[in-house]
Amino acid sequence: MSFSNLLHDLPHAVTAQEMQAVDHFTIATLGLPGRVLMENAGRATFEIIRQRWQPLPGKRAAIFCGKGNNGGDGFVVARLLSEAGVSCDTFLLGNPENLRGDAAANFTLLTALGYRVQSLQAVDAMPDLAGVDVVIDALLGTGVRGSLTGLLADAVHHLNHSGRPILAVDLPTGMNTDTGAVDGPCIRATLTVTFGARKTGLLFSPAREYAGELHVADIGFPASAYQHAACDTYWLAPEKMQAWLPQRPRDAFKNRVGQILVIAGSAGFGGAARLTATAALRAGAGLVVLAAPQSLLPSLEAATTEVIKLPLPEQDGKIAPGVFELLAERLSWADVIAIGPGLGVAPGTGELVRKILATSDKTVVLDADGLNVLAGDVNAIRKSRASLILTPHPGELSRLLAVTKNEISNDAIAVTRQAAQEFGQILVLKGAPSLIALPTQEVMINSTGNAGMATAGSGDVLTGLIAGLAGQRLEPAAAAGLGVFLHGLAGDLACEELGMWSMLAGDILQHVPQAFLRTQKG
Repeated sequence: MSFSNLLHDLPHAVTAQEMQAVDHFTIATLGLPGRVLMENAGRATFEIIRQRWQPLPGKRAAIFCGKGNNGGDGFVVARLLSEAGVSCDTFLLGNPENLRGDAAANFTLLTALGYRVQSLQAVDAMPDLAGVDVVIDALLGTGVRGSLTGLLADAVHHLNHSGRPILAVDLPTGMNTDTGAVDGPCIRATLTVTFGARKTGLLFSPAREYAGELHVADIGFPASAYQHAACDTYWLAPEKMQAWLPQRPRDAFKNRVGQILVIAGSAGFGGAARLTATAALRAGAGLVVLAAPQSLLPSLEAATTEVIKLPLPEQDGKIAPGVFELLAERLSWADVIAIGPGLGVAPGTGELVRKILATSDKTVVLDADGLNVLAGDVNAIRKSRASLILTPHPGELSRLLAVTKNEISNDAIAVTRQAAQEFGQILVLKGAPSLIALPTQEVMINSTGNAGMATAGSGDVLTGLIAGLAGQRLEPAAAAGLGVFLHGLAGDLACEELGMWSMLAGDILQHVPQAFLRTQKG
């Protein structure tokens, strides 16, 4: 399957504006009534409540609704729960006369059936929630604009301090839909039911902690609506990743499944070289040559027996200037070149990186000091003859782009997307979650990984994995996406066994085989 097909088979992650475009196209162009979508949303939420809090008869629920469509979803939930035998207290923040469209229609239906909706217009009217089994937040959803104030802020504070489980409808009230930022009061949900597609903000901290357990409900938006809205951000869904694994024929030969040249290490940083080279082998590469300062070779020989070693002249513990010519044969031999981990910022490093980018027609995974030596000289990336996979963490990307780390974290998707387009190269921004941005503007958001992976050497393992996968004839974008996914999954498996506090980069590396097997099983 081509990478394009793999990519477009992934589920979308959408911004508020994109979701509005999907909704509008579905209603206005395709003719599916908005009231049907609202009914579907409410019914999907009801089904999750039914599964989570069964049996429903005799249970108590408090439903807090706003005046927009999120409140309309809440009215549907209140009706369905009431009809299922749940004692419902339904509240509207504001005046019923301000309701419009489908929300107004569902309010009218709910009250026509004899179910009461109480209007809350002051903080001292907030109800006592003791004894309530579930509180439902249908106040704003994706409609938040800035920090909450007034009665909305008071309601969020009241719900959060109730001590009761909270289910958020579409999005916890108070959360930025696109970035996951929480700039003021925000619902701390036990679980969130979001509709159609994951909202990008739900995949970032601190939103992930506020959303609780996340459920994505299909409420009837067709695939064509996402295409029309030009949604180009995707989520690396675990159930989709089996198809991304490289295929290996029965008569495979080591020279045909990836010849990788790793250029890494300096005095005190031999571990980076070892982790990168070994990860490339664990990714399935047939042959890995590790070029490193000659003083590191004795320790590397003992630690990486399966890796071929190539000693390089050094200066002050780092590779010396003038080594490009010594590497010419191996640069030509390699299918993929990985350069940067532990090299150090030195004249020899900068000279070598620039010459490789200017002359090689191979895939190059550029990480760590391979990137740092290009800070202030991004033209070397733009003009690169090689096909690059850049793998910075936020600090390295901030140096490359001459922006602050805060500017990156404030809207990581937009910054990463713009940088990949500007460079004309694939860019992997390591983080929680990691992002893979393509020069054609698509962005993939990783679904795996945990806080225990914030440990020295973790990025070196990722560099090796991507290089090893790219060497097996995967398209570079597929190698980047799969490498990031497997890296995070290996970290998750290590965390399950060891806990996040004691994890080392070597533990991630040791769990790469299990990550492959888990992905292969689907």
